[in-house]
Amino acid sequence: MKINIQDMDIHPIEVNEEISLEFISPLIREYYPNQASVHVYVEKIKKEFRVHIDLKTKGHYVCDRCLDEFDVNFSADIEQQYHQGAGELLDEDIIRIEADAVEIDIDPVISEMMLLNHPQKMLCREDCKGICPNCGAHLNHEACRCGEKPIDPRWEELRKLLK
Repeated sequence: MKINIQDMDIHPIEVNEEISLEFISPLIREYYPNQASVHVYVEKIKKEFRVHIDLKTKGHYVCDRCLDEFDVNFSADIEQQYHQGAGELLDEDIIRIEADAVEIDIDPVISEMMLLNHPQKMLCREDCKGICPNCGAHLNHEACRCGEKPIDPRWEELRKLLK
């Protein structure tokens, strides 16, 4: 997604678009098959551009505990600064753009913000009970069919102390 900054002098730019997420890493893209709604607000101060990006889409995940598929709303926002032209940058997070640039490409920033906000642990719900490792029962929908669980013989000596 490119933002035209050619005629931007006094007034900020505000853009609302639906975009495809084809440009993000294939490892992350598989979780976000739908279009994303992007709101971009750009303001210019001298040679600096402050770009605020708010992204919303629907994520499609597989629960790490019970293996059920589920959808959840995904949202992320970031503020990125760009500096136009040469000169020393005081902050390493500022992105330099050419002095004669007429647009800012925010696709790399969107890709990075999706990667950084992607959940590490995907759970269909906080209290997901998962799958029994012995009998394979889906504990969110049915009771365990194992009966009493066998005790590891290595703990037997400690169990005697409880008696």
